[in-house]
Amino acid sequence: MTTLSTSQLLIFSGILGLVIGSFLSMLTWRLPRIMMLEEEEQLKEISLGGSKCPQCDATLPWYRLIPLFSWLATKGRCHNCKTKISARYPLIEALTAIITITCMWQFGLTTEGIAATLFSWILIAIFVIDYEHQLILDNLSLPLLWLGLLLNTQTLFATPIDAIWGAAIGYLLLWVVFHSFKLLTGKEGMGYGDFKLLAALGAWFGFIALPQIILIAAVTSILISLIGIMLKTRDRNTLMAFGPFLAIAGWATLFFGPNIF
Repeated sequence: MTTLSTSQLLIFSGILGLVIGSFLSMLTWRLPRIMMLEEEEQLKEISLGGSKCPQCDATLPWYRLIPLFSWLATKGRCHNCKTKISARYPLIEALTAIITITCMWQFGLTTEGIAATLFSWILIAIFVIDYEHQLILDNLSLPLLWLGLLLNTQTLFATPIDAIWGAAIGYLLLWVVFHSFKLLTGKEGMGYGDFKLLAALGAWFGFIALPQIILIAAVTSILISLIGIMLKTRDRNTLMAFGPFLAIAGWATLFFGPNIF
């Protein structure tokens, strides 16, 4: 049986990442909107299929759907109405390709590498949707949690006991923070989706990784917030999604281990 060389594996990973990234860019655009519709409208929206220009509703031909390169070739405009197409699509595709390559580079074509790649793809979807809508969907966070628990029955990234405690403690930590903050201020500082996402990360990396994950997420969120305020790109009173920073902490733990500090 022929095995792939490192360069062949990374090239294949990049191409696969672009394809999956194209799917994720569509999924993260449609899924939150579909979830807000009534059941009949959901089925209608899903059945429509096909990628269309959101402005003129023109169906995009297959050669306009090549990840990243189609957007670059058209200079980010619809081929029919010339309306600008958001850069979110090539950015998600490029991000997915880079992270997929990184997973294969670090773990290789192994069980850990495949698991890390699946973990990253789901996390990208959570990252984008929470960034754009301040919403972490159970449809994504709960499968991520259960996948982590199931994989760690084989001690892939943590022992089974550590994974179970990681999921339980991860949820309870933010649950306590949420209710303490609400009791003191009368305001809700985060959503229940954050609890489930931290529980999922605990299920993947065990309870020992939770302090590191929370620290990285908190520090990066504060830094980004301060930079935004200084650059006057955001108001200090505007709520900011915490999920993307938990995702960043999750990737840091995946690639550098649970003992960075």
